[in-house]
Amino acid sequence: METTFKYQGKIITTPNLEKKLKRMKISINDIEIIENPVKKKEEDSKLDDWMIDKEQVIVRCKLDDIRRVYYVPKGTRPPIVDKHGIYSKEQLENMYYEN
Repeated sequence: METTFKYQGKIITTPNLEKKLKRMKISINDIEIIENPVKKKEEDSKLDDWMIDKEQVIVRCKLDDIRRVYYVPKGTRPPIVDKHGIYSKEQLENMYYEN
């Protein structure tokens, strides 16, 4: 069990209080034990909410060797469409899912 305490204005958390105090060369009287420490904010899973039900897929075109990354609903392979008008009709016809 971890212990959180305050010493000289710093908040310190340690799994072994006695050992930590010994290393710092201080006594229990020099610190203030914090009963309900402020929990650290959970680290983001680096996935935005919109990506939770998505998976990354690679789309290639037979006309070039460019890997295009798309995020699609998990377990699906929807038709490849050009929402932004950047591919020619020929390119779209030759695109396929790599994985």
